[in-house]
Amino acid sequence: MSIRKSAETGVIRKRWRGRIPIALVFPNTYHVGMSNLGFRLVYETLNAYDEIVCERFFLPGENEPLRSVETNRPLDDFKLIFFSVSFEADLVNLVTILKLSGLSPLREKRKGNPPVIAGGIATWLNPDPFTPFVDGFFLGEIEAFAEELVNYLVDEKPLENLSCYLSADYELVFDEEGSLLEIKHPPVKRLIAERLDKPPLSGLLTKETEFSETYLLEVGRGCGRGCRFCAAGILYRPPRPWPKELLLSALDEIPEGAKVGLVGLEFSSTETIEALGEALLAKNCTVTFSSLRADALTESFVKLLACQRTATIAPEAGSETLRKVINKGLKEEDIISAATLLGQAGIKALKLYFMVGLPYETQEDLEAIVKLSKKIRHNLDKETRPKGYVIDLRVSVASFVPKPHTPFQWAPFEGVSTLKKKLNWLKRELRKISSTRFTSDLPKWAAFQALMARGDRRLKKLILSMASGKNLNQALKELPLNPEFIIGRERKREEVFPWEIVDLGVKKEFLWEEWQLAQKGKASPGCLLGRCKRCGACG
Repeated sequence: MSIRKSAETGVIRKRWRGRIPIALVFPNTYHVGMSNLGFRLVYETLNAYDEIVCERFFLPGENEPLRSVETNRPLDDFKLIFFSVSFEADLVNLVTILKLSGLSPLREKRKGNPPVIAGGIATWLNPDPFTPFVDGFFLGEIEAFAEELVNYLVDEKPLENLSCYLSADYELVFDEEGSLLEIKHPPVKRLIAERLDKPPLSGLLTKETEFSETYLLEVGRGCGRGCRFCAAGILYRPPRPWPKELLLSALDEIPEGAKVGLVGLEFSSTETIEALGEALLAKNCTVTFSSLRADALTESFVKLLACQRTATIAPEAGSETLRKVINKGLKEEDIISAATLLGQAGIKALKLYFMVGLPYETQEDLEAIVKLSKKIRHNLDKETRPKGYVIDLRVSVASFVPKPHTPFQWAPFEGVSTLKKKLNWLKRELRKISSTRFTSDLPKWAAFQALMARGDRRLKKLILSMASGKNLNQALKELPLNPEFIIGRERKREEVFPWEIVDLGVKKEFLWEEWQLAQKGKASPGCLLGRCKRCGACG
């Protein structure tokens, strides 16, 4: 079905005359893009300015034209093309979209009009693989630079002077072995919104998303719990739980009986979430949640889940030993207690998220995933079998990808063959547990994600090959160096990383200290907002 024929509520259509047209492009399908709150907030924030008309583009389906959702216009009709990129691997789709538009995918072959700019968390993590294809980057949250951007466009000032702008023409210097020696450009600071003038609420509704016909309300941005694998926990530092008064003011924009999804629960207080949830229930709204923090669940909080059929807990690792390595900070009794409370609340399915290939993982850690799943299954059955039904337990396991700007940026990505063996073993063992389903990713695509996350502009020919239809194995032949050099080795302390062109405000020394603590299996405290200077994000 064409996305232009799907029913949407809250779509913004403006006359073009007298306005500056911006193409906002999500380089993936409509379903994926419209499930992304950040993308929706960029669209609504830019359109809040009368001087701007912002229209959406997505990766079209087979035999569908590349046209804007709002007015069916081609991409090159717009004065600015702004790609919002959430996933590193979507760089291939970005190149595909440029080719479909008739524009050259290579920056050096375009004349710069319209400028092609990339933003979003994938570019904050590591913009360098994007540099052959885009003219520059907006490194910041939209609320932090939207007004400045609009003023620049209205006054026809060069984007290069924007405070969050990074031109893609900076240089890297490599040695003969392929290691990065120098970035010939000072780091550009990523801008964040320290406070908001209005609640971060998206009322753009459609059935064609993970959150069908759902208002999305962000209750906080970032997480200060300090998980060492988590890029988002660094990207959004310092964490900002939005004030209760700001969130409650969103109720004025949410109609009676609406479905509301609360996003960003990781660092928000239980008191705030309960107050917000109760206010929404008083308006007969259906309240849904993203992944739940196991040690934050209380009986009163769980009562808000009465309408939610599925809940998610992310232990990440099966053993407490490995959870100390990754600094997850969850005890087994917290996880089991949370699962039991959710069972009492009447959910029909519980999802558990784990990873394999984590640093210093052992066979005992894999066995602990099975043991923990068995214990949770047993406790769920005690709650529900006497009532005549069984909760569906879904165990999802992903291959760990070491991400830039995290303490694990020095860690290697585990080999594909080893990951396959671990996943196959888990699949066999978890299948022995009744009413339990197992799903996993494909390690070869996790390896590709790692390559995109940790690589640089030398991935250019590989990206072009994949955008031309070649499979991953064929495209890997285009790499000028062994992919293991990028993803398969432990990095040295003094090594220069291509992503250091972005200044997130978090000190490299802090990340190294956390990497050393991980090697010793020691946990560390999370953020103490306003009372800690350790990582550097709070100044």
